Amino acid sequence: MAESLEISRGTMKQAIKQLSDEGVLIQIHGKGTFVVGGGQLESPVAERLVSTAEALLEYQKDFTTELIGIDLIEAPKLVEEALGLQKGEQLYFLRRLRFLEDTPVVFLENYLSKKLYPEMDKHDFTKETLFSLIEGHYKKKIKWGKRSFIAQGSTPPISKLLQIKKNTPIILLDQVIHSDTDEPLEYSKVWIRSDQIKLTSVLRRD
Repeated sequence: MAESLEISRGTMKQAIKQLSDEGVLIQIHGKGTFVVGGGQLESPVAERLVSTAEALLEYQKDFTTELIGIDLIEAPKLVEEALGLQKGEQLYFLRRLRFLEDTPVVFLENYLSKKLYPEMDKHDFTKETLFSLIEGHYKKKIKWGKRSFIAQGSTPPISKLLQIKKNTPIILLDQVIHSDTDEPLEYSKVWIRSDQIKLTSVLRRD
């Protein structure tokens, strides 16, 4: 590289060190030097009730979705309480992975009442988004939601899905959305690669 740029090896090493200090490059012992991400995409999910798919579409980013699985399960107690379900009520447990180009950036787990969304498992989640199905197919108006953002180190299963090292800092979004009649519609957990997506909000003080 130094030869192609017609500079000394010392200057090349100094440039690499500076870029590493700035977080543009990462040096991994025994493996080499790599570019970190490709610049973070700003997402408004911390500011408005939009899904990650809607945020990506809003920024005109081409993304693909891989369906990891959708199964009928008995509602865990936490989800049961969040969605106001009856004890033992069945729900759909949906898992998806979103990619920007070939990079996995978001892993989503969604819990949806079978009673509220019959035959939810018949839909093609590689092409259809969950919010569009809830509002378009099932005629439920999404009105408001509560989101919590938690910084944590990635667990081995999440690390494998998002193709990152174990304990890499990521953002966990914990969410319950409600209808215009205050009916709980969906509970979800969303793991976001913070090296790829930056959560932003615009705040005003009156």
